[in-house]
Amino acid sequence: MTTSIPRSAYRWIACAAIIVAAALPLSMHLAVAADMPMQPRPAAVAKPLWTGFYIGVHGGGGWGSSRFVDPSFSIAFAPVYVKSSGWLAGAQVGANWQFGNMVVGGELDVSGASIKGSTAPDPTFLLSGFSADFRALATGTGRVGYAAGSYLGYVKAGLAWANIDFTSGIDTPFPVEVNHQRTGLTAGGGLEMALIGNLSARLEYDFIYFGAASINLGAKLPVNLDHQVHLATLGLNWRFNE
Repeated sequence: MTTSIPRSAYRWIACAAIIVAAALPLSMHLAVAADMPMQPRPAAVAKPLWTGFYIGVHGGGGWGSSRFVDPSFSIAFAPVYVKSSGWLAGAQVGANWQFGNMVVGGELDVSGASIKGSTAPDPTFLLSGFSADFRALATGTGRVGYAAGSYLGYVKAGLAWANIDFTSGIDTPFPVEVNHQRTGLTAGGGLEMALIGNLSARLEYDFIYFGAASINLGAKLPVNLDHQVHLATLGLNWRFNE
C-alpha cells in the first residue's frame, strides 16, 4: 500500500529550505565578523593647550637710565646719565591662539614700580644733583611663540607707557620735581610652562625705550630727556581654555 504525502507538507518543506538558504550566509557572515578583531575608536582630538584667554600676576626687578642734554648749558655742559634700579609688581590679561606648534596672541599689563636712582650734585651748577623714579609702567604687546608640549617660548613687541618723576637740585632747599607721562616702545621675550590644571608660570625679559622729549626744570630751563629701562619678571597665569 503506497502512502501519499500531502501537498501542504511539500509547501512546508519548501518554505523551510528557503529560510535555511537565506539564514546560512547571514550566520556565516556573523561568525566571520565575530572572529575579526574590533577596530579601536578614533581618539578624541584634544583642544590646543595654549588657546584661550588668561589673567595673571607678575613681579620682579628693573634697571635702566635716564639721560638729559641741556642745549643752553645752564645746568650741565655734557649729557647727564641717571642710573636707576628697583622693583615692580602688577597684573596682566591676554589671549592666545594655537595653530599646531605656532602660537599668536596679545597682552595688556600694568605695574606699580619703584625703579629709581640719583646722581651726586656738581658744586659748579646750582640745580645739579638729579634723580629719576619710575612709579608706574604699562605695556600693550603682540606675541608670537612656539609651543612644545607644556612649554611655550615667545617674543613680544608693542607700545609702553610710564609715569616718571624727574627731580633736579635734590640736595638744595628748593628741588624742582617734574612728573611726566611718557609713551614709548617695548620688545622682549619669555618662556612659559604649564603647571597643574590651567595654571602656568613664566619668566620674561622686556626692554622699554622712551625717546627724547623736552621738559622744563628750574626757571623754565628746557632740557631734552629720554629714558630706557630693562625688566625681568616672574609671573603666574590662569588660562580659561576649557
